[in-house]
Formats: sequence, C-alpha cells, structure tokens
Amino acid sequence: MSATRIEWSVDGFAAFWAAPDPEVVPPLLTEDVVGVWPGTRAPVRGRDAYTKVLADLIELMPDLRLEVAEHATNGEYAFVRWIMHATGKHGPFEMSGIDRIRLRDGLVSENVIRFDRTEFAERSGLTTPF
Repeated sequence: MSATRIEWSVDGFAAFWAAPDPEVVPPLLTEDVVGVWPGTRAPVRGRDAYTKVLADLIELMPDLRLEVAEHATNGEYAFVRWIMHATGKHGPFEMSGIDRIRLRDGLVSENVIRFDRTEFAERSGLTTPF
C-alpha cells in the first residue's frame, strides 16, 4: 500500500483555518521551515518552533478562524489574503492580513505573515504570543 504524499494548497490552508489543529501542521512543513511573524526579532526556525507559534495563537483565541479572501501563486510562492474572525477581550472582531508562503517540493519552507499588530491589539485587547 502506498502512502499519499501531503502537500500544501490554498484549499488545505482554508480547511485548516476553518477548524485549526496544530497537530496536522508538521507534515506540511520542511524540517528547516522559517516563519516570520510581525514584531518578531528573529524568524522562527524549524517544525517544532513554527508549530508552537500556531498552537500559542490558537490557545490565545480558541475560536480563531481565517477566511481566504484572495490568493495567487507565482512560481514557488503562494500569496493568501485572509480575514481573521476571532474573539478577544473586547469581544468578536475581524481583521485582514497576508501570508506569503514559499514552497519547496510541495511543503512550506518559509512563511512571511503580515498584519497590523496595533490594529490587532486595539480590536482584540490582546497581545500576540510572538
């Protein structure tokens, strides 16, 4: 019996963020994945560290969901503009951001995440865990 190879896709991104579970993330990442979140002094490196940032964010806002608003690809890169739906200290809120994902052999090797941290703090009443 042959194993089916898992690869990153926009549809998979949307499905993950419709019901996020950090345990399903590591197989979609290269071992040397690099994650760059707003406000971090240095990139997060490696599957475990990358997955921990996602887990911490989901723990902060258990009802966090991202809706894919637009997406595009260009060679090894995928771009996803998303709308966050979550509940913070101020109640439910929405805001937008962008992921720029670099793929290698179908897996995420780098993800640069961009959103306005000030807007996040104002709307949610929370501080990002990164």
